[in-house]
Amino acid sequence: MGPEDDPEVFLDLFEKTAETSGWPPEDWARRLLPLLSGEAQLAARPQPIQNLLVFNDLKRAILQRVGRSLEEHRQRFRSLGLGENGRPFVMAHQLRDSCRKWLLAGKGDIEDIIDRVVLEQFIARLPKKTAEWVQCHRPTSLDSAIHLAEDQMVVCPGVGEPLPAVSLSSPEAVPLSPSSLSLSPRSVPALRSRPPGPPRVPPR
Repeated sequence: MGPEDDPEVFLDLFEKTAETSGWPPEDWARRLLPLLSGEAQLAARPQPIQNLLVFNDLKRAILQRVGRSLEEHRQRFRSLGLGENGRPFVMAHQLRDSCRKWLLAGKGDIEDIIDRVVLEQFIARLPKKTAEWVQCHRPTSLDSAIHLAEDQMVVCPGVGEPLPAVSLSSPEAVPLSPSSLSLSPRSVPALRSRPPGPPRVPPR
């Protein structure tokens, strides 16, 4: 693993190489350790010996330090595009890979997958200020996002709701009286009237 390598891609390729080569799964971690460098090596160093010998534990420790988070996988899944010189096959593969890493991380059961999708849509449909508040706390489950949104709306009622529209013709409109239109209590002096006579001729 070099400094320019993507740790996730490297680990995926290693896993596929181990499968196609027929290596026993219990040997994968032992074969991977000498190949690590940089941040991935630092992630492996403090792990207990029993974790270093289990490939999934070692992989999890590396990705927690240098890999993308669930939120980054979600954002990448939402932002991927074909590009000017892209190919549909490549984009479809990238979308599937990002979606799998976003939705199947952690437990990966059907209820967890549903919660991840609902959590994203739930936050997107909240009022703007409430959504920002919830996202700042990075909820890891739908239940925690619900509690955050409920608490924020109790503390700040009316956040994100439009102001009530009042028509001038509605009964709730405030009637305008002549006194309410006065600009100030001071009286405005009247214009001076000129005395009758021939008009002035400006000097040349």
